Amino acid sequence: MRAIQKKEALKGKDAVERLGYKGRKIIKNTLRTSFAAGLAAVLLVGPGLGRTISGKAAGSLSVLVLLGEWFGDAYFPLAKEIEARGWTMKRVGVDVEYRGCYNKKRDVVLRSDILIPDLKDFAGYDALIIPSGPQWRKFNENRTVLEFVRSAHAAGLIIASFCVGNTTVEAAGLVDLPAGPELYPDKVALVKERVLIGPRGGGPPPGDGFESAPIKEICDAVARELATKEKKRP
Repeated sequence: MRAIQKKEALKGKDAVERLGYKGRKIIKNTLRTSFAAGLAAVLLVGPGLGRTISGKAAGSLSVLVLLGEWFGDAYFPLAKEIEARGWTMKRVGVDVEYRGCYNKKRDVVLRSDILIPDLKDFAGYDALIIPSGPQWRKFNENRTVLEFVRSAHAAGLIIASFCVGNTTVEAAGLVDLPAGPELYPDKVALVKERVLIGPRGGGPPPGDGFESAPIKEICDAVARELATKEKKRP
């Protein structure tokens, strides 16, 4: 057996010798380049090689969007922004279906992907987004909705809202802010651990509806907070 191994080793040595100086140099440089590339990849990614936000592929977040009857038109650009980022979105509410408000025709009907009473486990979800719209009036008087918002936050989700959606966050007891600049900041702000609120979104006519809604800003803030949350993990 040893004789065979020695014979094979000699063959390998002969093959290398036949390559000559230039051939051996090419092999040496190739190995050196491969090693350097692998080392650079480890250094760039760091000790968290393969680590992702909430254990998922980077950028692949899962968000819940709270909707109800008379949801605001800001939902439509919000849904597009979430899709463009490659995130997963589920509409959640107390109603099976509901219609929109100002600029869209009232025959636009959306359906809940998940009914609040059916959502018992928040595992796998990263954030709950509460957009603008007259739906807030019903939300703020609905104990089931308010308890749901509190439960989502207690389960570790980021709660993100803007415009009158902020009043639902307040009605749920997550913040205690006076109406005005504090409740409607000029830009998205972290007002409590895992609670983001944003500015107004234009409002109904003669306002510009959803045109000035801070859609991108809210999504950027959610991504930042989740990244920060991930870094804090041991």
